[in-house]
Amino acid sequence: MLLSNFEHTLGQTTTGESTNPSLYNLVTNSLNLTEPVYQAYSATFVGSKNLSSGSPLITEDYAIEKAVMKNVGNVTNNMTFINTHLPDGTIQSTSRGTITSEDGHNIGWISSDIGIINDQGELFHGIIQYEVTNSSTFSFLSNMTGIDKQTPEIKRTIWLIEK
Repeated sequence: MLLSNFEHTLGQTTTGESTNPSLYNLVTNSLNLTEPVYQAYSATFVGSKNLSSGSPLITEDYAIEKAVMKNVGNVTNNMTFINTHLPDGTIQSTSRGTITSEDGHNIGWISSDIGIINDQGELFHGIIQYEVTNSSTFSFLSNMTGIDKQTPEIKRTIWLIEK
């Protein structure tokens, strides 16, 4: 499909057009990059196993992170990653885990990430979906979505996307 009017595609109006907000306003979710909800400070690789015998290599990897979570404090994040190692060095990852607070409350999550691992470390970007929870400690995360970033310099950081 060829778009004949690129301005409409981006939700912008041009001079002389109708300004009906339902047709032309770009609606976005809010993301405050200055206030992460989660910041890891250490990670321990627990183990790995191969799930494929050919190409592409698919692995199941396990790790435990220690982090600080907004409104909660110190938490432990037990994580399992299914990693597909693509020929160009990129890794596609689907993962799941459970974040547990010091008082024993927890919340589950799933995510999808893409990135690389090289001699400098890990560089990943992704999206995370928190499960619905009845936990009072994690109620602010119930069914929320966030984005995550991990670089060699900065451990996993997560920001919530406001709905």
